Amino acid sequence: MKMKAKWETVSTVILIGCALITTTLVARREFAARSGSELTTRDPVFIKDWKSYIGQGVTFGPPNAPVRLIEFADFECPFCADLYRKLKVIRERYSSDLSITYMHFPLQGHRFALRAARVAECAAEQGQVESIYDHLFEEQDSLGLKSWDEYAKEAGVADLARFDSCVEDTRSVARIEDGKQLGEKLAVKVTPTLIVNGWMLGRPPTVDELDAMVKAVLAGKPPVSTS
Repeated sequence: MKMKAKWETVSTVILIGCALITTTLVARREFAARSGSELTTRDPVFIKDWKSYIGQGVTFGPPNAPVRLIEFADFECPFCADLYRKLKVIRERYSSDLSITYMHFPLQGHRFALRAARVAECAAEQGQVESIYDHLFEEQDSLGLKSWDEYAKEAGVADLARFDSCVEDTRSVARIEDGKQLGEKLAVKVTPTLIVNGWMLGRPPTVDELDAMVKAVLAGKPPVSTS
């Protein structure tokens, strides 16, 4: 009986130890996922030459829209995927008045972010830029679990051999490098970082906040309070 009680005590200690280790690992993973991917709240900052940067990214919507957004994004960032869905809602409401320019800003702590950015550029070469963005963000949980070819097929990429060759190319991609360099120039630290008609926001906005910003610009006002 004593031996059994002793064994039960040892087993309990082992189970508690395993539980503590698991909890620590989960906490660390959650911290790693959130750090570098969530904006701290700060006052909006106006970017003087913001219009000159638009050509360095991928633009969805009318190029001369009165409301122009620039987003520094990472395909592995969960907050970017959330903002992507919110922006699609706003685009549907203001399809003729709003454009969004995406700048590649893959974070070093995200294992698949840089390769996903290259995948997006390779799909864009075959005219499937918005479609591949949709699939990469909407199926973000599958990064590393499904092949890039599967993403390409779903996005409508026709020439998979050409796509594969592009993805495996080791040369740098100009638009990815431009986004990273511009982000560093503007002191972008986290994703998503959103600029609305020149105003760099201190945190990701809600759909209602985005709606209010668009209405403000269309009314001839700045998108944020400048008081």
